Amino acid sequence: MRRICGKELKGNGKDSMVFKNRWMKTAGMCAAAALLGLAATAQAAMTGTEIVQKSRDLYQGVDQRSTVTLELINSDGSTRKIVTKRLWKDFKGDQGYAAKTVFFTLFPPDSKGVGFLIWDTSDPKQQDKLWLYLPSLKQVRKVSVRDQDDAFMGSDLTFADMGQRLLEEDAHTLVGDETLDGKGYFIVESVPVSESIYGKKRLWISKDDHTTLKIEYYDRKNELLKVQDITWIRDGNMRVYKQLDVKNVQTNHRTIYTITDLETGVGLGDRDFSDRGLTRGYRE
Repeated sequence: MRRICGKELKGNGKDSMVFKNRWMKTAGMCAAAALLGLAATAQAAMTGTEIVQKSRDLYQGVDQRSTVTLELINSDGSTRKIVTKRLWKDFKGDQGYAAKTVFFTLFPPDSKGVGFLIWDTSDPKQQDKLWLYLPSLKQVRKVSVRDQDDAFMGSDLTFADMGQRLLEEDAHTLVGDETLDGKGYFIVESVPVSESIYGKKRLWISKDDHTTLKIEYYDRKNELLKVQDITWIRDGNMRVYKQLDVKNVQTNHRTIYTITDLETGVGLGDRDFSDRGLTRGYRE
């Protein structure tokens, strides 16, 4: 008689093959259960900081080129559309920067050529850098740290929101979990420890692939300010935004950001993310 996973398995010479098959099946089930148990334990042991870090470690390719369409919806239902071309590159900390992004406005015609350049720092001692190009003035203007909290192109995200705060700029606490549409999510609360216009954020991060489903932004009075829902493009091990839906619950204004024409691994270089590249504008 043998005992596996608390079960007694009986067998003799006459049914040794049956015994062997039963033993192997039971052992396999026990091994699978043990692995699931280990995975669940590992998830349960993760801190809020570790969960947020995993959400930021998602592979998005070396670089990206895409079209980003902003639909701005006023509280009265009237809408306005802005179409931009977005270039992005992962710098992996090279030159002190995590990533660089540039937006070129394609539509409406009276804003065509307006450009925004964002350098996300990887150095806690440095601030992100942003530049604005106005073709009517043929001038590149550096956006001050204070002005980075202004609305990006009149939308419901700020210039700073279009970049990414350093992990250590906020204290991240796992405050719960939730199941939505049959999928499990961690709920992490991020409270700023450095300057921010927000009192805190709450993030719903997938237990499965660590994509972020939703972000709640709270003002400095800790009242809910806006809610951002996110859908993703999943291609192999790559995860890229497909759509952002952001609603300001205090003003009832809403912005839908839709990403199309996505290309990755296009070979973008440093010059694509320079002030000269900004003034040159987007070229196919």
